[in-house]
Amino acid sequence: MHRDEEHHPLCTLELVAEGHAERCPGEGCAFWESGCALVRVETELSGRPEVARLLLDLRREIEAGRRVTLEDARTRFSYILNVEEGIESEAGDAGLDHLGPASGATSPV
Repeated sequence: MHRDEEHHPLCTLELVAEGHAERCPGEGCAFWESGCALVRVETELSGRPEVARLLLDLRREIEAGRRVTLEDARTRFSYILNVEEGIESEAGDAGLDHLGPASGATSPV
C-alpha cells in the first residue's frame, strides 16, 4: 500500500442493506464530507436495513450521474419511516414507482 492511500473500512450502508460490502468509496461517496457523514447514525442504521437500503439506492443513483432532488430524497425517506411507524402500509409500495430518478438540482442528501 502506498503511503498516500488511506485504509477504508467496509461500507456500512452496503453491509446493513445487503449483508456484504465493498470498501468505503471515501471521497467518491455522496455521503462523504471530511469523512463518512453516516458514522454518527451507524448504530441506528444497523437496526433499520430498509433505511440503509434507501440511502444506498440514493447514493448509487447520484454516483451513476442521475439527478436526485432534495424533495425526492425527503419523500422517499419519509415513506420508509412512515411504513416503519405503521403510518403507511408496505402495500403502497407500488406508489413508489414514480419516485425514481428525479430531474432537477442534484443534491447529496
